[in-house]
Amino acid sequence: MNCRQLPQTDYLRLKAAFRELTKAAGGQEAAAAVSRLKSHVTIGRYGRIQDAEFAPIDVVADLEAEIGEAPVTRALAALAGLIVIPRPPVDANEEITRHLGAIAKEAGDAISRIGEALADDGRVSAAEIARLSLREEVAQVMEAAARMDKLLERIEAEGRR
Repeated sequence: MNCRQLPQTDYLRLKAAFRELTKAAGGQEAAAAVSRLKSHVTIGRYGRIQDAEFAPIDVVADLEAEIGEAPVTRALAALAGLIVIPRPPVDANEEITRHLGAIAKEAGDAISRIGEALADDGRVSAAEIARLSLREEVAQVMEAAARMDKLLERIEAEGRR
């Protein structure tokens, strides 16, 4: 009996993401050096499709921290129907009102463009998405919200000191 919950292709995507992570970390030896495993052979096993083993989450976290990217986390999020949006750094002198303005502007731009697409027939087509850069507009809204979240997190952390 197969006790796997996901299709084989999903597991292959995770293996591929781990191989990408290993490569970005400088290869198997370098990846092993910054993880608790210390064995490049073990690192290699986690990326091979013929091996049933997957990297432990703490090893993935260490390697993603090392490279400053999150390919395995993104792959897992995609399998769960989620997206990962990096929270950009914020300047210590930034004000909340400036962030509110940025969120409002970006949301307004996105709504305006989507309204443009809806104007003719009440639908949004794939061609309109490309022509009006709708996905980019939505991404800009999410990035502005992520910057606000990062600022609020910093303020909250400072309040605990």
